Amino acid sequence: MNVTAVFVCLTVIVILFRFLHKMKNKRLYELLEQFPSYPTYPLIGNAHLLFGAYNDLLLKSEQLLQPHDRLVFWVGPIPCLVLKKYNDILTMLNQSLDRDSLHVADEWAGIGLLTAEYEEWKKSRKMLAPAFSSDMLTKYVDVFHEKASNFVEKLKPVVDTDVEVDVLDYVLNTNLDAIVENTMGISMESTGKRGEEFCTALLDGFISVTERLLSPWLHPHFIYMLYLRLTGKIESIKRLQYLPSKILRDNLNDSHNQKIEPDGVDSSRTVIDLLIKRRLKEPGFTETRTRDELLQIILAGVETTALNMSYLMLMLAIHQDVQQKVYEEITQLVSEDETITAVQLFHQLKYLDQCIRETTRMYSPVTITGRRTHKECVLKDNTIVPANMLVMAVIHLAHHDPELYRNPNKWDPENFSEEAIAERPKGSCQLSFGFGPRSCIGARYAMLSVKTQITHILRNYHLSTHVKELTNDDLKMDLMIRNKIGYPIKFTSRQKVKV
Repeated sequence: MNVTAVFVCLTVIVILFRFLHKMKNKRLYELLEQFPSYPTYPLIGNAHLLFGAYNDLLLKSEQLLQPHDRLVFWVGPIPCLVLKKYNDILTMLNQSLDRDSLHVADEWAGIGLLTAEYEEWKKSRKMLAPAFSSDMLTKYVDVFHEKASNFVEKLKPVVDTDVEVDVLDYVLNTNLDAIVENTMGISMESTGKRGEEFCTALLDGFISVTERLLSPWLHPHFIYMLYLRLTGKIESIKRLQYLPSKILRDNLNDSHNQKIEPDGVDSSRTVIDLLIKRRLKEPGFTETRTRDELLQIILAGVETTALNMSYLMLMLAIHQDVQQKVYEEITQLVSEDETITAVQLFHQLKYLDQCIRETTRMYSPVTITGRRTHKECVLKDNTIVPANMLVMAVIHLAHHDPELYRNPNKWDPENFSEEAIAERPKGSCQLSFGFGPRSCIGARYAMLSVKTQITHILRNYHLSTHVKELTNDDLKMDLMIRNKIGYPIKFTSRQKVKV
């Protein structure tokens, strides 16, 4: 059989398979006709439209969606409904409670609070809620202050020099130290020098998962595992999993020595204690499953908050008038030698709060979130979304909607004044932490962490940068929005600053 004959046979098989699939899923295809789509090809769908666009994925996505509010994009043979309008996104987040089923991140992050199906997620959310209660957040503040003070100390070698440093690495390590100590009850020093390895592996993971998402041929598990081994990325997965594995092993040994009881309620327990309690109580909650849950808590608390903090510092360095206003708000609240309390951080730094929320809007830590419909869902204009449909909400575009923001591409803290918020529909202001039943459990933790760090930084240093502004040309997107040139900041001691 020659090559031509093989090609013809394969083509016939693909066409026949698609015909049979359409006949079996007639309702699905009828509903999909309501939505615009680009031309598709067998096996790859629309994926060819994103070939070679990794570093410019944000711009490419905006170009593809620019004429459409809703778009069916075929990820290989799988149809995906892409949404960019806040009202569609809110409807889907309320009605669709299961995560998407492509499972492109499972090899890196496993199954946990971020990726589990709804029923399993509900168990995890209920179990972990005590660790993120108001009482526990208040207790975390002391650790936040300690780590922020260490951050200030680490910067001293570059203060009052002409050196600009990329602050992301500093913030990543600070956040990792804080979340491990707050939610695991241990110091990073006890884990050995694994912090930098973890953060490097974390970035490798985000890049690899994005590459897989854009490459349908990497979706099958066995092909992706072969790819990971051939490229050496499997070692990054091992480095990423080492830290939570070590924390879990050490604490499991302690739990046997202390004879932790699986029953009873103790709201003072850390995340690791709550996980071990569930591990002892539920035989099906395996050690691997426990490790993955722990890993996802660390992932969510490190990378997203670090990027938000880095963008915030860069924005304050660019917008000197805003930086001065935040600095004055802090110094009017407490004197130089006073420690800011949890209550003050939560409720009294209102302008700083506006700056953080505006930064989250402009440079959302979560650019895309996925759901799968377990039944047919109805959008506000009565358009029906098919059951068992993969839905992707593009948070970044929703946050730059001119219907919601007068100048959506300009960083302006006044977008989150009380008056501005009141003018917008409920739920449309901040989609980065989700909406509805599956909203992020750590949203208040992240806000408290960023506020503590920035108050320490601004009380000690003035920020400046050579960067004049950021445009979409400066940004790249994996699962998150990153600045191509980093986050360059020059630090000057407050005593040497003339305002």
